[in-house]
Amino acid sequence: MADVIRHYRLLPDALPAEEKRIRSSYVPSLVLVLAISSIVVIFLGTRNGATPKSTIGFCLFMVTYLAYLAFWAPRKMKRRLAQCWNTYELEMGQDYLLRRQADLPDLRLKFDDVQAVEHVPGRYLRVIGKLKSQVISIPEGIEHFEQVREALSSVRAIQVRSVEVWKKQRVFMATGLILYATMLWSTSPVVVIPLSLLMG
Repeated sequence: MADVIRHYRLLPDALPAEEKRIRSSYVPSLVLVLAISSIVVIFLGTRNGATPKSTIGFCLFMVTYLAYLAFWAPRKMKRRLAQCWNTYELEMGQDYLLRRQADLPDLRLKFDDVQAVEHVPGRYLRVIGKLKSQVISIPEGIEHFEQVREALSSVRAIQVRSVEVWKKQRVFMATGLILYATMLWSTSPVVVIPLSLLMG
């Protein structure tokens, strides 16, 4: 008897919700980080004798960049997400997963190589292989999601995660910003040298 190979695509009607989620998750935090870092740079520049002309030039640049992030970047993200969403395909064989998607190389992962399966409720499943590059994300907006989830639960016990990867990245970004501001404010080599090495 031939092996049964199933193919799954992402549902078109799940795309608007994903667009809204990404827009509300990424754009405000990026704008906030840039705004805070701009204020820090302007304050330090003024304290250290920056000319009004250079300060105004920097402010105009940052206002333009923030406007880009707030208005143009979401539109660009929406086009790219639509392309990736429409070309995403998950193939599930008897002993493997194969993910195809535009602008990414095909990723095949044998069930024997699966180290963990994580589920962030309301978001996706992550099937993690032996290498860092071997991660297949399966959005909940895929066809027959429960069927896929049940099949993967027989490969590895599914671990439920409440914190997404991007939230961890934002914590690291905020920590880096605080360390950077501390390094700029400090005049002591005892503080500046270790922080500059850590930031590097």
